[in-house]
Amino acid sequence: MSYSTQTFSLILSDFISLFFPNYCLSCNLTLSRSEILVCSHCLNDLNRTNLHLDQPNQLHTRFFEVPNLKYAFALSWFQKGTVIQKLLHQLKYEGNEAVGLLLGEIMGEEIKPYFQNEWDLITTVPIHFKKERKRGYNQSDIIAKGLSKVLNIPFTPILTKTINSKSQTKKHRIERFENVESVFELISKEQSLDKKKILLLDDVITTGATMQSCCKPLIKAGAEISIASIACTRK
Repeated sequence: MSYSTQTFSLILSDFISLFFPNYCLSCNLTLSRSEILVCSHCLNDLNRTNLHLDQPNQLHTRFFEVPNLKYAFALSWFQKGTVIQKLLHQLKYEGNEAVGLLLGEIMGEEIKPYFQNEWDLITTVPIHFKKERKRGYNQSDIIAKGLSKVLNIPFTPILTKTINSKSQTKKHRIERFENVESVFELISKEQSLDKKKILLLDDVITTGATMQSCCKPLIKAGAEISIASIACTRK
């Protein structure tokens, strides 16, 4: 009996999965052959915001210092213990870059029908080089690469974080704004972004303090800003 290469690959894949099964990064159940990283049930439980369908929306009100903010949206509502929180934890603290690419692609597929040729480039909220060196990557950059692939829009890092400020996680709203005041600059200070339509991406939006601070040098350079994140908190 002879097998085609495709058939042999499927048999080998099934054999490997039997002894070394792949598990969902959220619920830890075994994935089917058609599932990648996250099971279908968990993907359906991402608690999508659908904010991209409602412009302007509640996110616009968080960015009161960003004049003429074009679009603002997030893929999922953020809550502790939810699927999106577990996946972002995998990306940010467990070194799982693949899940970041997946989340970027999921967002891209969701918004693609509604935003055609809206942006010239995608850029991200940077982290300080010391933190990036320790982690190995900026988690938002990984998401941006997945989003860029689906939307066919170039991803270009154009911001740098000049001060290694303390984590925002346990800070109150006013402390968050003070913590990131004037800590972001253009990588190339002479760069002109006049009339460039830029989508600024981060992994999570809470108060909006970090992204608002990032917008200042972009606006000063002449850019039109839209804002996106994989998750955001409810107000």
